[in-house]
Amino acid sequence: MKNRGFISLKEGFKSVKQKSHYVASAVFPLMLSKSNDLNIVFFNYWTNKNKIQTKYLKLFIKIHDHTGELICHHEEKIFDYHNQHSISQILNKNKIRIKNLYGMVNIEIVSLEKLSFPFPAIIGIYKSGNFYSSVHSAGRIKNNSEIQNKIYTEETNWTCKFDKGVTPFFHFFVGNKKPEKSFLTVKILNDAGKIKNSKKVDINFLNPFGSKIFFIKDLFKNAKFKNTDFVSVEVEHNSIIPRMVVGNYFYKKNIFETTHSFPRIVSKDYCPNDKKFPFQSKMTGYRNKDLDLQLKIFPTSCEGKFTAETFTKNFHEEKLTPVKEVTEISKKKLKKKIIIPFKKNEEFKSLKFKGNKIPSRLNTSFVYKVRNLKNNYSVDIASGAKSTIYPKKYTHWGHGYIAENFETIIMIANDNYEYSNNEVFSGVLDVYSEKFHKKINVKINSGSVLTVNLSKIIDIKKTIRKKLNFLSWHLRLKTPGCECFWVSFRKKDGSIFGDHSF
Repeated sequence: MKNRGFISLKEGFKSVKQKSHYVASAVFPLMLSKSNDLNIVFFNYWTNKNKIQTKYLKLFIKIHDHTGELICHHEEKIFDYHNQHSISQILNKNKIRIKNLYGMVNIEIVSLEKLSFPFPAIIGIYKSGNFYSSVHSAGRIKNNSEIQNKIYTEETNWTCKFDKGVTPFFHFFVGNKKPEKSFLTVKILNDAGKIKNSKKVDINFLNPFGSKIFFIKDLFKNAKFKNTDFVSVEVEHNSIIPRMVVGNYFYKKNIFETTHSFPRIVSKDYCPNDKKFPFQSKMTGYRNKDLDLQLKIFPTSCEGKFTAETFTKNFHEEKLTPVKEVTEISKKKLKKKIIIPFKKNEEFKSLKFKGNKIPSRLNTSFVYKVRNLKNNYSVDIASGAKSTIYPKKYTHWGHGYIAENFETIIMIANDNYEYSNNEVFSGVLDVYSEKFHKKINVKINSGSVLTVNLSKIIDIKKTIRKKLNFLSWHLRLKTPGCECFWVSFRKKDGSIFGDHSF
């Protein structure tokens, strides 16, 4: 078996500039029923950021059932700013009457001009009754021009819930070529990454473009689980990039919570020790008073050894200040899941890393939950630490929802790789929905977080449609350096979804 030897993160950023792509695609699992739908939502950054005229862009939506049969091939123009498409409405528009459909949706953005990435910055928003969950583009079918080597990775790194009525799941799909290996190896791991249980799961029945959602409690019927356990799935790369849509399914309520997997890192790749900065990498988390936040670092990175210095800011304070103690992150400590909680009054936490063996890819789950509720709903945003080699960004964009008593907040964080931060950022935040646009001037003080509550800025009664009240936002900064997350949530029952910005 050949494991994937990832190129370094630094080489990865360079390679983007050297490749030409004219198709960007992403695969999303489809769970369609009377109460379930999938909405594809995106901001037209190809025009607004990359200056490709809309007349040179086209959207194709290919809907396959679980056997791989093409049910619908739908074409749409791409609008200047906000775009959203309901899969159930597309089927109705094409006079395809299917009550229940399980399979996958392949989204393709086709351009007459060069695209920077073969992954499009789009999200799938899953509707389960009046609950919602989201995940950005994860796996995809490779373009014909790409190298299609056979390699293997373990896809893992998501919060697994094993409570009564809930099971973790993953969605596996096949591209235009069936895998050579006729099975997946699925493992249950404890919080130290040790194998508790393992099973070979047959996938030989899947045809090209076929797919299946696998539920962990169905695969391991008699197993005993702990909520500290997590899952890994060994998958084959050939005609696909098999980063999977994963999450947890509340089967008694038919609610899906979605995120995406990360691969286990087996090759050593460390942050360069750039002498210009006192720290080589940082991990920042932030929230508002309505949300709880927990960061989870899984024992799936390459081995490392470094120190972490913590900077925190409470809600009533002006900016981040250092905590005196320095934490040693040893090779042994990285072999166990690390949980970083937020205290009651903590708004902003920055862990700044120093050393010669800081993993470049320190993948982390940012788990947000509505405060003071006893239910188990949360959003698991797949992100991680950011090293000094990450390009600084002038622009960020994302989405949200503005109906059914949901609030949408955009959190913009100002942090750096120094001991102190005196930079103040300013810019313009544009918010778009169908037939709606609002421009907001923003200022983010040094070492702080600006939280923009769109629900308090937008007149919902004048703005919302009868259905699908999703939105796009676009932040343009005068100088680069901020990070952003967005979260949409409902206080009364804890329904919550969100993502990091693109």
